[in-house]
Formats: sequence, C-alpha cells, structure tokens
Amino acid sequence: MNPWHIEFCYLLFLLIFLMIGIISVILIIKGRHKKKNIKFPVISLVSNSLLLLILTLFGTSHHTYYKYNDWSILGSNISTVRQKYGAFDLGDVTDKKASRAAYYIYTDNGPIMPDHLKHYYYIEYDEEGIIYKVYDACQPGG
Repeated sequence: MNPWHIEFCYLLFLLIFLMIGIISVILIIKGRHKKKNIKFPVISLVSNSLLLLILTLFGTSHHTYYKYNDWSILGSNISTVRQKYGAFDLGDVTDKKASRAAYYIYTDNGPIMPDHLKHYYYIEYDEEGIIYKVYDACQPGG
C-alpha cells in the first residue's frame, strides 16, 4: 500500500472525528440551553476524543510506515527487530560492526508522478546492534 493511501485515510479519519466532535459540542450546548438530557452527546464527545487520541498516537508511532512501530524499533537491538519482523530484505546483520538493514515496503506506482522504484524501510544500527535511525528510501542504485 502506497504512503499516499495511508495519508489520505489518516486525513479522512481525522476529518470525520473532528466533525463528530464539533457536532457533539453543538448538541451539548443546545441541550444545556434547552435543559435537555445531554448524556449521548457527552458520551459521543468523550469516545470521539479517545479515538482521535488513539489515531494520533498510531500516526506518530508509525510515522515512517504503518507496519513498523518506530518508537519500539528505535533504541532496541537489531536482532530483536529481526525476530519480531522477520528476515531483512536488504543487508545482513554483522556483529561488532555498524551497518544498516532494510525491509521492502512498496513499489511506487501511484497516480501522481510515480517513480516505479522499490522503497525500503531502512534501519541503521551501531557497533553494539542498537538502532539509532529509521527511514524510508528507494532501493540502492535507484
């Protein structure tokens, strides 16, 4: 799945949650003014706020690519990541040597200026195997 699909879905959900929140606030204000029961709008506003918080946390923790949690990968050991996500598509893990490894994530065949190159989720780690950088980039030589 290309990143523009993910961004579009993220923005769509964000818009939907914001609209539900605005409608809930309006219903609460109207209910308070007319002295009616405001239980449903309050529950709707609280649950909507929780869902918006969860969406925001997911978006920030999976910023590079939706399948990989950047927060849990950064600072962890490269062998732990390999056990959790499987074998790397590019690069090998070598002991006592800083290097990088990568997982294939997508080929850009999007509708707007596609580059038709393979994109990878790169993980850079130091001599002790501690990951210090993650990023999305094209295939080597691309």
